[in-house]
Amino acid sequence: MIIKSKSYKTTRSFTTVLNYIFRETERNNGFELSKFIKGKNLSVEELSSQFLSNEAFRIVKRKNSVVLYMDILSFHPRDAERLTNDKLHQITLKYLSLRAPKSIAVATIHRNEKDHTHIHIIFSGIEYKTGNSIRMSKEDFQNKVKLEMEKYQQKTFPELMLSKIKHEKSFIPKKEQKKDSEIIMEVQGEIPEKQKILKVIEEVFTTATSEKDFYQKLESKNIKLYSRNGKIVGIEGNRKFRFSRLGYTTELLQSLEQNPTQNQRLEWLQNIREKSQEKERKG
Repeated sequence: MIIKSKSYKTTRSFTTVLNYIFRETERNNGFELSKFIKGKNLSVEELSSQFLSNEAFRIVKRKNSVVLYMDILSFHPRDAERLTNDKLHQITLKYLSLRAPKSIAVATIHRNEKDHTHIHIIFSGIEYKTGNSIRMSKEDFQNKVKLEMEKYQQKTFPELMLSKIKHEKSFIPKKEQKKDSEIIMEVQGEIPEKQKILKVIEEVFTTATSEKDFYQKLESKNIKLYSRNGKIVGIEGNRKFRFSRLGYTTELLQSLEQNPTQNQRLEWLQNIREKSQEKERKG
């Protein structure tokens, strides 16, 4: 099991994070549970309203106070067949009893994402109706939550051998991990600008017959180009994207005049993607 914790400091996260964990694409074969939530089969708006109402009880109010947590419990893919909904329910309740015993909370269990079984647990940054903060130091989180969950899992579900708790690494491939801003954009149906631009560039690159034709095709798709010293060097959107930094060097674009085959173009695009991923891994 991997335990990861994310925190949010704006009340709009009540809606965005709830929308994220209740995505229909992830909910098949799973289930949900709640704590201190009034009512059943509630909409995201109704759930968000209850979190917001509880936030009004906060005693010590600061601009950067954490109003919501989302903790993710991930299990090894090969333990999926051993993870019944009953076991996952027990694990969720145990986790909440250790991490947020007095907080309003909602949890969803997802079982269909590439055989990657995981639990999303979101809970308020304050206790239910008391207004007391539930902030926990890293040391307490390690000793009172992670280590205690490890003992619980080994004792109660020893068959989950492959999901022995790891405290630093993740079973989720780095390329599948998302930043908070990306989560919010996905929930709101938006795609990051860079991803949109890269998609258009790849599409144009597979058909362009020259560097000039490449630029013309981009402009025909309402892409705004910008120049330096009289030479086109990139795309101008909400921010500027240099072709060279995106992997499309002058040499590569000039090679289009050699009438490369479709397989050659696809091979070049694959090299560009791999170099981009390598840069992201190195930060």
